[in-house]
Order: sequence, then C-alpha cells, then structure tokens
Amino acid sequence: MSHEKWLIAGLSLTAVIMLLLTAALTWSLGWSHLAIVTLLFFLCYPLAWIARATYRFWCLNIMQLTTFTQVLREGEKNLRFKKQHKNNLLLELQKEISQLAQRNANKNEQNQTLETLLSHILDAWSVPVCLFDHQLRLTYRNNAMNELLQQPMLVGTHAEDLGFMLDNQQFSHAIYDDKWQCQSIRYAQDGKDNWLFSAIDISQLLNKNQSTTQNNLIRVLGHELRNSLTPMSSMADTLLSSEVLNEAQTRKVLSRIQQRSDRLMTFIDQYSQLSQLPPVQAQWFDFSALLIEAKAMISQRCQVSFQGNNQCYGDINQVAQVLINILKNAEEAVTEQNCQVNITLYSSNNEQTIEVTDNGPGFANLDNVLTPFYTTKPQGSGIGLSLCAEISRNHQGQLSVSNITDGGAKIAMTWPMST
Repeated sequence: MSHEKWLIAGLSLTAVIMLLLTAALTWSLGWSHLAIVTLLFFLCYPLAWIARATYRFWCLNIMQLTTFTQVLREGEKNLRFKKQHKNNLLLELQKEISQLAQRNANKNEQNQTLETLLSHILDAWSVPVCLFDHQLRLTYRNNAMNELLQQPMLVGTHAEDLGFMLDNQQFSHAIYDDKWQCQSIRYAQDGKDNWLFSAIDISQLLNKNQSTTQNNLIRVLGHELRNSLTPMSSMADTLLSSEVLNEAQTRKVLSRIQQRSDRLMTFIDQYSQLSQLPPVQAQWFDFSALLIEAKAMISQRCQVSFQGNNQCYGDINQVAQVLINILKNAEEAVTEQNCQVNITLYSSNNEQTIEVTDNGPGFANLDNVLTPFYTTKPQGSGIGLSLCAEISRNHQGQLSVSNITDGGAKIAMTWPMST
C-alpha cells in the first residue's frame, strides 16, 4: 500500500476513534440516542476538515519537493518553493534541496561555459576532430572536419554513413591516407563508451624528413665520391700524361683504383642495409659458432673472450652483422698492440642481453655516437653502430653505449627472447 493510502487510513482511524470515544463519554453521562447522534454528526465536519487539512499539508509539501527535484533533473531553474513557516518540519529539507539546486545550477553553468569555450577552441582549430557516442552516432564535429569531408555531417548520423569504419578500436576513413596521422580515443561518459577521432596532416613533416634524408644522402655520397674519385682521377691523369706506360706503375695505379672502388661499393652496400633492413627471422642458434665466424673478419692482434649462454635468440644474419661491426669498431678504436674485447651473453626476465667491452679510449662523443654518418675516425663512415642500433630496434629491443670508468667502451644490446 502506498504512503498516501497509509496516511488516509491513519487519519480516518483517528477520526473514528475520536467519535467512538465521544459517543462512549456521552452515553456514560446519560445522553439520549438522538443527542449522541446529533453531536457525532456535528463533530464529523470539523474532524473531516482537520484530516483533510493535515493530508493536504503533508501531501502538498511532499509533492512540491518531488516536483522540484524532478524539475531540477530536467534542468529547469525558474521553479521556486513557497515560503514555509520557520517551525515547519520540512523547512530544513527545503533548504538542503535549495542549496543542492544552487550548486547543481552553478556546476551546470560552469560546464556549459567550459563546453562553449572548448567548442570555440575546437571550431577554430585546424585539426579535424569529431565525437561519436556509444552507438557510433555523431555528437560533434568542428569546422575543419566538416570542411575536409565536404559532405553534410549532421549530429546523430551514424559513423558508417559518414564513411568512417571502426576496426580494432580505431576509426579510419578513406580520405585520410598515409599523409595523415589519425588517432581514436575511447572515453567513458555516463557509464558508456564514447569516441574522439582526430587527424593531423603530416605531409609537410614527411616532405621535410624526406628532404632531410635526401640532403644527408647527397652530402654523404658526395663526400665519399669526392674522396674516392679525386685521387682516382689524379692517378689516371698521371698515367695518361706519361709517353710510355710502365707496367709496374700501371698495375700499382689500377690496384689502388680497385681498392678505392671496392671501398666505395662497401659504403654504398652499408647504406643500403641501413635504409632497408629486412624483417627479423628469429630463431635459437649457437652464439659461440657465430662468434668464431665474426672473429675471422678481424686481425689476430685483437683477442676476443666470451662468457655466458651459448644459445642466442634472434635473426642469425643480422646478429652476425652486429658482431662484425662491433668487433671492427673495437679493432679500429684500440691503438695499442694488445686489443682485448670481452663479450657476455645473459638473459633475465624473458630478455637477453649482449654486452661488449673493449680496452680502447672509449667513445669521444656519446651524444652522437649512434647518429648515422657521424664518425670521429678519419676513415670511418658512421654507419656501423647506427646499423647495430637499427638491428636492435628491429628485434623490438634497444642498444645503449657508455664509457667504462677505467677506460674502454661498453655496448649493450637487449631484446625479448622466445620462451
């Protein structure tokens, strides 16, 4: 039974009890039946009026509170309470609801101000932005998005009708090709997932990077070509200026031209490796056997010691290139007769690490040691360690370099291994 019915039943029972008590009292005083009925008849009106007034008092206040809270929920602000007497029991509840309504109104006003400010900012922003609700229906789009798509973007339109596709929690659109960097952010609102999609035009950045790469390529190749072709041209000119060709001298000049040509081809091959590194074909292999092959590429004056795990996980061809480059760097860096290289292979937390140390002077510039084409060696190309770092990244790992306090350089390569 509802609260209103309980209140009516209680008031009715109270009136009946009062009438019965009055009838009993008058009967005990010896009143006649007619007098008792007449008195009860006249008492019914004031009792009914009091019961009705009591019912209206409670119901009207409760209804007013209920109506006011419902209106607040709808966002209305103009409704106000009727002024209550200070002794009214509902006065404190009325004050609490009024304060809550005021705080809610202030909060809504702040939210509306913030939403308006964000809307103005996003509308003036050159980055296309749009919002979708949990049903993938459009709730907002800024001017940049509207102008770029060049089609009506009405609020409430489904994402697919606008050309958007949701795959693996990421939105995509045919108009956003490789020159755009797209981002999809999922956020919760009212307990439901909503989406924010934005796209940044990176074509200028790509063109700038491409120009920088081309300039570096031209600069490096131009430097290497001048270093090789200038002496080759000079030696050829010397031969051509001679009236009689000396066979020994000719062979010597041709031999030097061949050496410089091989060096130039080696450099170009290294640059090609750095630019187009193939995907990793990872497997377990014998690291000790691979190290023996790499040691054959350096002179015998450089002693290489190894300790740790014999089994290594990675691309055997790329790891071989890493070892060759590091060993050659160590051999060229150590000017002393006794060249000592120590290699350690160990694993921890599902990752393996290859550490290489030498007894050379260490790195002259740690900040630029992994920068492509940067070198402090007179005959260096600046590609060896850059290639090693790229191979480590290709294995989802990283390469770090440091100098040893007592002298020498340290290179550490870490990447995940299979279990």
